Amino acid sequence: MIAPLSLSNVLTVVIAITCLSTLAPQSRGDVVKLWRLAVPACLAVVQALVLLASVIDATFVHDAEWVIAAIVGAVGGRMRGWTIFMQVDQARDLFRLKRNYDGQVAAVGLVIAALTDFVSAALEEPIVPEEHVAAAAALCAGYLAYRAIAVAVRATKWQHVELLDTLQGADSARYNP
Repeated sequence: MIAPLSLSNVLTVVIAITCLSTLAPQSRGDVVKLWRLAVPACLAVVQALVLLASVIDATFVHDAEWVIAAIVGAVGGRMRGWTIFMQVDQARDLFRLKRNYDGQVAAVGLVIAALTDFVSAALEEPIVPEEHVAAAAALCAGYLAYRAIAVAVRATKWQHVELLDTLQGADSARYNP
């Protein structure tokens, strides 16, 4: 049994696409403010919680699947957050990650989960069982959240680099405060 199409289904798609778009400057290697590190992670967690709440026939096994997926994602995100190359301008609270696509892959996973939930609700027949969709979102959200936490912790202890002084020409136009 699946709930019919509602505003929550549309909301999960909007949140997932917003998460993907707010993660883009980090993935491109742009210089961004440190607080912007939390935006995609928070959006991902909200989406995972909304998809968890949309599971109608929840059981202990479904909840355990969601929690285990979130933990596995968190472990992977923490490991990646501690190993990714970064530069930090502590005077201006700026950072730059080396160009990478792991965060965007996780965000695309969130978009796919949201679209699967949306299409299932529109058809009123699940394409994939909703508890598995919620668990997939929890995996991606755990990855993005703990990757952001690890990078933020490292940024407070990392060696200072003048990022605005190193930008030239087109790079200075890519600065997103």
